[in-house]
Amino acid sequence: MTITRRAALGLGAGAIALPTLALAQAWRPTRDVEFVIPFAVGGGADLMARVIHRIITDERLVPVPVNPVNRPGGGGAVGIAYVAASRRNEPHTIVAINGTTQITPIMVPTARTLSEIRPIANTMLDDFLLFVRADSPHQTAAAFAAHARGAPPRSVNFSTGGTTDQMAITVFGRAIGAELNMVNFNSGGEALTALLGGHVQASIGNPLEFMGHLQSRAVRALGVFRDNRFTDLPDVPTMKEQGINAENFQMWRGIGVPRGVNDAAAAYWTEVMQRVLATEAWKRYLRENVASEAPMFGADFASFLERQERLYRELLGRPA
Repeated sequence: MTITRRAALGLGAGAIALPTLALAQAWRPTRDVEFVIPFAVGGGADLMARVIHRIITDERLVPVPVNPVNRPGGGGAVGIAYVAASRRNEPHTIVAINGTTQITPIMVPTARTLSEIRPIANTMLDDFLLFVRADSPHQTAAAFAAHARGAPPRSVNFSTGGTTDQMAITVFGRAIGAELNMVNFNSGGEALTALLGGHVQASIGNPLEFMGHLQSRAVRALGVFRDNRFTDLPDVPTMKEQGINAENFQMWRGIGVPRGVNDAAAAYWTEVMQRVLATEAWKRYLRENVASEAPMFGADFASFLERQERLYRELLGRPA
């Protein structure tokens, strides 16, 4: 990866190693902190951010109030443009980031998302599943794929909550040899509502956005994009088990600070996130939402994001 690409990702000089105690103690917040969530209420990013906020508050990890604020739109571009314009050097700011903030500028080169953020911590990895309504005639991903292949191009509608969902649908469509139609919404919550309302035939999303309705049997999971079944969802087969050679695909979810924040503040927030991810409340949240524990910080997180960038570009056919 070139230096230019590293800079576009917000890596390189902006990536910090695990904080030393002295560096992390060199700065502390002295006024209210804004927790920018560049996605709509009810989506996966919002749900995760609210849990992190609750843990920070309940465990008193920060000596000042932390206030979550949703600024959705443009696959994360609207909220992050706000950060870049008015909080670029402001250490009293943290930002929810995820695969969407990395994919959006690949698909829309004029969008400024992860390039404006200094990533400090990955929190988890979310697998993708194919969901249909409980009353769908399709009982398996293989049956759904056969239906989609036999339907006119772009006549099978999928709801999406962001560019990462769009990529997952693209991966699925290529694997089954069908051209699918994407109906785009601002969040996974809105995509789920469209599915429940019968406005689309399917959706591809993460467990944490669908888990409540999956447990109530309002929706049914037909297949998962991974090599093995979930221990907690043993009845959901993998795509490969059903003869669908779809790429494994996960959503990373993390936290960053504005690009211009200094090392001491970045180290402080890194330490806060290390403490968040060590709590039992966080581990319980992962278990309840069938998510993979994947804490990464500093250079490890930077290297991971470089690998993800290459993967996303390969899947989208967009060379670096």
